[in-house]
Amino acid sequence: MNAGLRRASGFVASLLLLLATTAAADAAWTKDDCLACHEDIHLQTMDGRTVGIDTRVYNNSVHADLDCIDCHTQPANFDDLPHFDHYQKVDCGTCHEQHTQSFNESFHGRALRSGTRNAPDCATCHAGRGNPHGIQQLNIRSAENACRQCHTRETQRYDGSVHQAAYIAGKNSPGCVSCHPTHSRALPPSVGAINNLCETCHKGAMEQIWRGEHAVAADQLQGELSCASCHDVHATHKPHLDSGTLEACQKCHEGYQDQFRGSVHEPLIFSGKMNCLSCHRSHQVSDAAEREQFGCGQCHTDVEAQYRGSVHRLARLRGNTVAAMCGDCHGGHHVLPPDNPESPVAHKNIPRTCGKCHTEKTVVTSDYVRLPISLPNYLQSVHGLELKEGKPTAVCTDCHGTHDLLSTADENCPTNKPNLIRTCGQCHPKESEQFANSVHGRALAHGIADAPSCTDCHDEHLIRKTRDPRSPVSPRNQASQACAECHEDPEMAARYGLPENVIQSYLDSYHGWAIQRGGTAVAVCEDCHNTHDIRSRLDPESSIHPDNVVETCRRCHPNSNPKFASSYNHITARGHKMIHDWVRIAYIWLIALVLGGMALHNLLIYVFELRKHYRTKKKRRSIKRWNRSEVWQHMLLLITFIGLGITGFALRFPNTWWVDILTNIGLTETVRRVFHRSLAVMMMLTSIYHIFYLAFSRRGRKQFVALLPKVRDASDAVKNVKYFAGMENEHPEFATYDYTQKAEYWALIWGTAVMSISGLILWFPDVVTHMLPAWVVRVGEVVHFYEAILAVSAIVIWHFFYVILLPKEYPMSWIWITGLQPKEEWDNHHGLAKEVDGVEFEEVDGDSPEEPPVST
Repeated sequence: MNAGLRRASGFVASLLLLLATTAAADAAWTKDDCLACHEDIHLQTMDGRTVGIDTRVYNNSVHADLDCIDCHTQPANFDDLPHFDHYQKVDCGTCHEQHTQSFNESFHGRALRSGTRNAPDCATCHAGRGNPHGIQQLNIRSAENACRQCHTRETQRYDGSVHQAAYIAGKNSPGCVSCHPTHSRALPPSVGAINNLCETCHKGAMEQIWRGEHAVAADQLQGELSCASCHDVHATHKPHLDSGTLEACQKCHEGYQDQFRGSVHEPLIFSGKMNCLSCHRSHQVSDAAEREQFGCGQCHTDVEAQYRGSVHRLARLRGNTVAAMCGDCHGGHHVLPPDNPESPVAHKNIPRTCGKCHTEKTVVTSDYVRLPISLPNYLQSVHGLELKEGKPTAVCTDCHGTHDLLSTADENCPTNKPNLIRTCGQCHPKESEQFANSVHGRALAHGIADAPSCTDCHDEHLIRKTRDPRSPVSPRNQASQACAECHEDPEMAARYGLPENVIQSYLDSYHGWAIQRGGTAVAVCEDCHNTHDIRSRLDPESSIHPDNVVETCRRCHPNSNPKFASSYNHITARGHKMIHDWVRIAYIWLIALVLGGMALHNLLIYVFELRKHYRTKKKRRSIKRWNRSEVWQHMLLLITFIGLGITGFALRFPNTWWVDILTNIGLTETVRRVFHRSLAVMMMLTSIYHIFYLAFSRRGRKQFVALLPKVRDASDAVKNVKYFAGMENEHPEFATYDYTQKAEYWALIWGTAVMSISGLILWFPDVVTHMLPAWVVRVGEVVHFYEAILAVSAIVIWHFFYVILLPKEYPMSWIWITGLQPKEEWDNHHGLAKEVDGVEFEEVDGDSPEEPPVST
């Protein structure tokens, strides 16, 4: 039907209707009245606008019970055609005022008011297919159909999402309006809004993210990282199925995708069979090797099972986060096959890979255990040197295993002591077989853990060539290091009935003396006992069995015979004394008697000469150099100084022979400590008395002035040195004290002060550290020790020379006992005393009955 015919029929129908209803002209127009004309769905106005109504749609709408004029409320004369002078759109706000107002404030409402093309109105969403007469009650799914009218691209992506799949499966699943606001001021969801929306169903999802690896950058990522950063919000897939996962991660982790190129995972990554979430958890992102069915274990199940029983895995379960996981050895993203020379697990690269943890630096685990410093030792070993030269050699995994690394204490560990024979035997089969048949190998087989294995002699990582002088099994070190480790241990000897002192008996022989001097053509332990095939002397196949020992000696001594073979052995270590032992004892007694007799003989002579020297000095006219107080001050200083030196050095050198003697006669540490501190107090009291003596006695003040350094002391020192060097003919004269005596006195003052202060710090460190920093205590130890060495050495080298060794004083100066000095010596050496110091000393006649041996 053409448009003209339709219009004509419309007017005819209207005219007939008017005629039929003239009597009811004043009555209200009902829905049926309107439908009388408008039920023709093809009905159009003269300007071409369709005004026909599909009654089926209208009757099924929420407005089915309403009359047309309930919505078309503008004034009109329905008897006229057309009804309205100017048609106005229906205002839904007449009934739905609140909803209309909220729509006007929404994103769509603002777009509609601003004239945006295709902006929706009420009917666009609420009416089926946009038919304003088919208004429906909306739910999630009917609203979704409305959204599809405009947002075709988004809804097409949604159709392939897990949300749509859940809806089809009959599950409660979100639709468009679950996330997007309709009648609301809110704009389309922001980052934070998306997170909140997702968490209404996926509780705690973002919290998991902040607990994972992303927590490191949580402060920076808060407000930026959202669900939409990784998930397509419309075409939402399960993460491990999402083909866009790699691209999503690449947004932040730039360059990671390129790292897969050339790796063993490249074909899987770029074919879509593997992505980031194959190894990393979706939200609590971290390496997933800690859980079953995550990470490398998803594909490498056998290897994962081995790793789960390893020492590294068990350490991680104890909280030791430094323990290695897959990526620590194989690399994170650029994983190369072991046969690739660039792979960190390629055979030649294994030491460096393991060395990242077992390095030259101290690595402490989270439970405070220090890991072995292995890499430097390995690189210096015979294996490490061969590796540098490109030779086939053992690396870490050859001995320790790869993924199933076990603790050495585990009986299945290849480096467990009994298993070392087989482990080392992989490369050294001959030596392994010999060792297995040896007394040591058999002892290990019996479960005797004290028996040595390969690493006990050769070390674990620092395995050197047997001829390397630094090796414990080199000829020079075998007896003193490798074999002595067990055979010189008294506890081992007592536990297993081993002969004692076997090493000492070897070292105390020609072989031992020569080897310690660097001799090469000298028998060492292995020359007689073999290297690995070491057997008991009772074993008929042993190299030292009585039936075989002569042949063993012939290795070096072709003319060996049974008597020669028995001339040297370790029998002295078994508690039996041979003829040479009795000869040794006899000589020891002979030496003691002869040398002791000589010492006693010469002591008698020395005492005689000392008395003779004293009588000679006593007969001569003397100067009273020291009074009684000064003699006793010096005597106390002498006693305390010597006592402090002995008891102090006994603490610092506890293993010396003279300290052993003192300990055996009763100077235990308790006694030494009390004796040392008592002497220290005595010395300090003597020093205090000396200060008072100098300050409050007339003689003391004069002595102090005389002891003060003067400018002429420097010139006197130069003249004196020149005289004894033969450069001056005349010996210089000095005042009361010469430069040597002044230097010694002030050095004594300084040393006493330093030793007293440092000694008190060490005596009361807890008190001192309340006032001074902690380092003062350790500094006090250093100062006290080295000042003691300086003081004792100065006394022996300097003071004893002038008191004992100086020819004119030998065998001893008597001033420190008598206080007197011969006048002739005084005048010759101290002739300027009165002139320079103004001091005049009292003269005493020789053999004066008023002067006792210890003068006043």
